[in-house]
Amino acid sequence: MSDDELEAELRRAVELFDPVPSHLMQVAVEAYTLRTLDAELAELVFDSLSGSAQVRGERQPRMLTFQGAGLTVDLEVTVTATGGRVVGQLMPPRHVEVEVLGGRPVTLTADDLGRFIYDDVPAGPLSLRCRLGDATVVTEWITV
Repeated sequence: MSDDELEAELRRAVELFDPVPSHLMQVAVEAYTLRTLDAELAELVFDSLSGSAQVRGERQPRMLTFQGAGLTVDLEVTVTATGGRVVGQLMPPRHVEVEVLGGRPVTLTADDLGRFIYDDVPAGPLSLRCRLGDATVVTEWITV
């Protein structure tokens, strides 16, 4: 029996003999939802994919702009065979930490001009969290 098969068998046994109570699952979901309650959601104000027909051929980078709490986050997302690459800039420029939330969370540091790069982004959803002193700004989720 492989490790994956053993893990699947153990999960089935736990679900059968010791399932998570539904009220506890609801509490966990609500707690997870509230984890960013103090963060302001940065609104997506520009997406180069919206309103344009997709043309077959070479993929172009996706350009996105988010705004919230006096901060603008510009992103260029390039999809690669294994995931993608994200190049970003914060306006006004700030030297802050940018947390990338998603499949493989990572913390980046924006330079004095507000620029940051994340290579080897795993395919799937991601969001950015920028901590600006007392304020926290979180972008909507996008898919790479």
